[in-house]
Amino acid sequence: MQDNSGNDRFSLHEFAVDRSIDARRTGRGVTFEGQDGRFTQTWWPMCRSSELAPGKVLGRGFLDGRVAIFRTEKGVAQVVSAYCPHNGADLSVGEVHQEELRCKFHRWCFDRSGTCTRTGSGDRVPPGARVFAYPTRERFGLIWAFNGETPLFELPDLGYPDDELIFHANIPSLDVNADPWIFMCNTLDFNHIKCVHGLKFEHAEPDAEIRWEPYAVHYPLRAHFADTGAPVSYDLAIHGTNIFWQTGVANGHWFGFLFPAGMHRPGTMRCYTIIAAHKGDGSPQALQAARKALDFGMELETLVVGQDLEILNTIRFNRGHFTRSDRALARFMDHIMEYPRAHPGAQWIK
Repeated sequence: MQDNSGNDRFSLHEFAVDRSIDARRTGRGVTFEGQDGRFTQTWWPMCRSSELAPGKVLGRGFLDGRVAIFRTEKGVAQVVSAYCPHNGADLSVGEVHQEELRCKFHRWCFDRSGTCTRTGSGDRVPPGARVFAYPTRERFGLIWAFNGETPLFELPDLGYPDDELIFHANIPSLDVNADPWIFMCNTLDFNHIKCVHGLKFEHAEPDAEIRWEPYAVHYPLRAHFADTGAPVSYDLAIHGTNIFWQTGVANGHWFGFLFPAGMHRPGTMRCYTIIAAHKGDGSPQALQAARKALDFGMELETLVVGQDLEILNTIRFNRGHFTRSDRALARFMDHIMEYPRAHPGAQWIK
């Protein structure tokens, strides 16, 4: 089918996908998500918390399959593989019943661990009848699922404990037709920071202060905007291969910025913008300053992200002719290539 713009796109209910994306997932010297049957072991944002009321169920594409996201009547969220092991009905069209997810077809019930607890007919539950339950967290206004049996790391703080922060009421999302790690490469692409975003670094060798960890990469960005001279002093990180993290000061405003990318099918990302500010002493004046920082941060980061969109929606990413100033990007691409990948839910979600 075509969308309203007349472009050759088709709908997956929650994500419109450009048909050309598969042809662009062929770059040299890189491994795309799912290319070898495995996917990054990281926390993937699945939906906003506000999209899932108690007792409700949502369906989403995830990795190369489909999952059901449900919230129990007590308010606990869980992500499980979508297909019932009985006859393969999609559990996302089912319902929550007594804190469990119940299949609409034959009323088989599954608890948050994925175990089938009973059948609608009253027959004995067959051995091994279950769905795959992904480790699930709810934080920053999002519901997250970890691609693995056990999380390799936890979601990071945004500079302060959550209860000391105030969050922007809006969590806008943005759909991009590229693997999430491609967007994250921009963070270590210092030439891109200069050319696209117009920042001038305060130090000649910004890659000298990069800290490389098994599941994250960090570095301080000290720079100013070339056109206005406005300073920025950020601490930046990529957690997993899909979660951009930033805290610091721009034009006198401190704010935290989280930009995680989910994946509804290989070659796509749905990114969320989360902006936080510190409450200070909690006084009306401090909260007013925090809300001003929230609005400033949202406006600035929406502008910065928008500068990348046309590039990323059309790129055929590859490891090309790197030069000396691409050293950090080259090492980050090595980091991406070596990052742990798995697909423990493969037999259930497809």
